[in-house]
Amino acid sequence: MTEYKTLKLGDSFEYKGLIDVEGLYKTMDKWLKTNGYDKVETWNQEEIFESGKQCRWKFQPYKKISDLAKVEIRINVTLANLKDVTIEKNKMKHKLMKGEGKFVFDVFLCTDYENYWGTKPLYFFLKVIADKFLYRSYLDRYEEAAVKDAENLKKELKAYLNMQRYN
Repeated sequence: MTEYKTLKLGDSFEYKGLIDVEGLYKTMDKWLKTNGYDKVETWNQEEIFESGKQCRWKFQPYKKISDLAKVEIRINVTLANLKDVTIEKNKMKHKLMKGEGKFVFDVFLCTDYENYWGTKPLYFFLKVIADKFLYRSYLDRYEEAAVKDAENLKKELKAYLNMQRYN
């Protein structure tokens, strides 16, 4: 049985202003590939309202540490009240969206994700003993790295959004 240890829950930030939605998506995708995460997109929805468009994305990128454990970062992105805007900068026109965004990050450490040790009670007992005494320092090191990765992704997205000023 896969066990999830919650490392960080509900870490979020909000943004209001001009957004290059395609560039934001590519920036997140590039960061995940560069840092060894396999991207799993569980939700991608776009709705159109009178007040503007709304996009919602849910990602569950993961990185396998070993056959024993993997790190999973769940990312919920909501872009609301998006309206098309054309900006001219340096005599070039850029099509962007103006709106607001909310980004929420949850970080988990998953052990026995292949369900090898949960098949029999004796195996499960041995896994618990091994996790507590043999692999504790090993897993602690990866817990810290996972939280640091989520912070770095958050900083990367914030930097991208703040860098894309077209004023």
